[in-house]
Amino acid sequence: MKYSHKLLAAVATIGVLPATAIAQAAPDQTAQDTIDDSQSTDTEIVVTGKFLDQGSKSAMKMDVAVLDTPYSVSSYSEEFVKSLETTNISDLYNYMTGVKKSGVTAYDITLRGFKSSGDDRNALMVDGLPGLTGRYASPPTIGIERVELVKGPMSVLYGQIQPGGFINMITKKPESRAKTTIEFRGNTFASPSRAFGDHNSISGAFDSTGGLMDDGALAYRVVGQLTRNKGFRVDAYHDQEFIAPSLAWEVGPSTKLTIQGEYRRTKEHFDVGLAAPFDGATSATSTIYDINAVAPIETAYTQPDNYRVEKGTTISAFLNQEIGNSWKINAGYRHVRYNSDQQDISSTGVNRYNGELRVTRRARQLQTHREYDYGDLNLTGSFDTGSIEHKLLIGINAGIDFVRENRLKFFNGGNRNTTTGVCPAGQICLDVALYNPDLTAFPAFDSMPAGAASGLTDRQITSRNYGIYLSDLVTLTDWLKVSLAARKFSETSKTYADRRNDPNGLKIKTTKKDFLPSAGVMIQPSNNITFYGSYAESFVPVDPGLFDVNGQNNFTPITGKQIEFGVKTERLLDGKLNFTAAVYQIDNTGQTTQTICPLGSCTVQLGKSRAKGFESEANFSPLDNWQVILGYTYIDAKVLTTGPGLEFQEGRRLPNVARHAANLWTRYDWENGFGVGLGVTYTGQREGVLPTQLSDLKRLDLPAYTVVDMGFYYSRDRYSINLKVGNVLNKTYFQNSGGGSQGRVQIQPGDPRYLTLTARYNF
Repeated sequence: MKYSHKLLAAVATIGVLPATAIAQAAPDQTAQDTIDDSQSTDTEIVVTGKFLDQGSKSAMKMDVAVLDTPYSVSSYSEEFVKSLETTNISDLYNYMTGVKKSGVTAYDITLRGFKSSGDDRNALMVDGLPGLTGRYASPPTIGIERVELVKGPMSVLYGQIQPGGFINMITKKPESRAKTTIEFRGNTFASPSRAFGDHNSISGAFDSTGGLMDDGALAYRVVGQLTRNKGFRVDAYHDQEFIAPSLAWEVGPSTKLTIQGEYRRTKEHFDVGLAAPFDGATSATSTIYDINAVAPIETAYTQPDNYRVEKGTTISAFLNQEIGNSWKINAGYRHVRYNSDQQDISSTGVNRYNGELRVTRRARQLQTHREYDYGDLNLTGSFDTGSIEHKLLIGINAGIDFVRENRLKFFNGGNRNTTTGVCPAGQICLDVALYNPDLTAFPAFDSMPAGAASGLTDRQITSRNYGIYLSDLVTLTDWLKVSLAARKFSETSKTYADRRNDPNGLKIKTTKKDFLPSAGVMIQPSNNITFYGSYAESFVPVDPGLFDVNGQNNFTPITGKQIEFGVKTERLLDGKLNFTAAVYQIDNTGQTTQTICPLGSCTVQLGKSRAKGFESEANFSPLDNWQVILGYTYIDAKVLTTGPGLEFQEGRRLPNVARHAANLWTRYDWENGFGVGLGVTYTGQREGVLPTQLSDLKRLDLPAYTVVDMGFYYSRDRYSINLKVGNVLNKTYFQNSGGGSQGRVQIQPGDPRYLTLTARYNF
């Protein structure tokens, strides 16, 4: 790469001056995990800890208890992840209160009514720093210690965060005591659409850690997984290779160094989901996109040889230096290098030809290269001013993003005569039947025309950003605390919108925010109850790679403002119950959505949207060997005002947001090693599309659904065998749609009933 790293080098240099080691990225948030003996046990964990951890450092970037945090934050433990027997992070979302998957990329998440997308790298972070090794495939859980969920606008400490919040994955760290776990897993379906033994999956994984020196000062950890998955949809597969080595070094009694690497390669069948037809004779005379008229859930509209390959590597370094009197310097750096190659003939719409409903398609080939470099440096410490106690955080973070997207094919094909249904002579029509599509009568992908030159763009984008932040947690009395924070932010992007057709078309755009505040007040009548109120803001420049129908990026930054009031309790009922509840209102201005246009997929910027909601979550242990976690959310999210020409959006609900959602997971273990788990998730009715054109105001209603899961466990000292039955009642349901105008052809059905058998051996 030829772009400058001076700013990041400066951040790294400042961090090295006082010490020779690097701390955990999000300050103290995982520094204690660097070399850890706390979980060095040869036996399988069987509900020995809570499903929800008591600490979550992501919200404050300090080692602060949840009760001292004036925001909604949850930390889902490794015990919870293992109990659910999940393989990917996205498998957890239905059991995480207030979170839903909302699209086809790993970053497509809806939090508190607002959606993040594939361009929101801070929506899903690793150890407090952005940048996944894959944009589409959800990260595997094999390398995750816990998952921290922070809700609301948190740009003050982290930068570009959508107003709903973010998810932070805390990775497994080296431990000085040797232990190794090997895991084998098999999966199959058991439903009328996919019979038992049809479309099977298999994976193997290992997790090995231990000391490299007699005194335990140097330790290693290596986590790896090989997966060959067969999905329930036609031609669906997902193959993955993953390995994550790490080293932790206690340089001295007050200095710790952690270096981590990761390699992940995935290959999968390119598939955007089902398509919903209009309900009338023509699109213009129809009122809805009819979800009840979609094809069977296993139907696919992409060619058998369509694929997407992603390959990503990361290197991370974290440095923690104690400098006395509770003061610490924490620094972190993360580099991500990512390449992807995809070729597909995917859905663009539904039309009627000679009375037959057919899915229109487009042939595309895209090669992408991305590099991310992020650094974070901060100083934390405590001091008193008279009788007032302070916990201070001062920091700077900076990042450089480089993206090159080379579109090698963008071919729309010919248009059939709507009356006769005949494809014009000499043209290639790519559409297929909505029901029982025949995918064999098409020429080879490489033999198809590349398409118009205007669609074969070669974009290159370089973005640099930095932020300076300050936070102070002030203890005024034994029962009153105040949190104050502020940030200064700047981002400059250089964009070549199309180097192939316009090599001199460089555009430079700078976005600044001189003052971004947050504040909170906490009243603590006892040591296990907190009543709080808070205000926070978010600020996100629109991705420089997005463009409107005119090919321009003249968008204003996306801003969010939240007011929240809530209560948090811990250790109620003799330590058996932890409970949180909150009400909030978020106003978001400038949210973007996608629409189909002659350039492919264009961006439309909304006016003002608002989400008002209530949420509660509880972790209850009636007995030592019985765990219950349950949550409920109510969200009213809709468009309030829009710009000229989009007035028809006002009052419409935001896509993929259910007014009501609930989740419950419970597990009971007997002393003889047997255990059973039961889970229920409910998701209410959702709007599937948000119209972007006055000529198409049709709705897509995604119906409510309830899914029941079960788990059966058997654990001994060194091994365990677990069986999960997912979607026990074989409910047909739709998880989400693409959300924008393309949502009608990007409907994601949920898995039918499936069985997962997992065996682990520890030594």
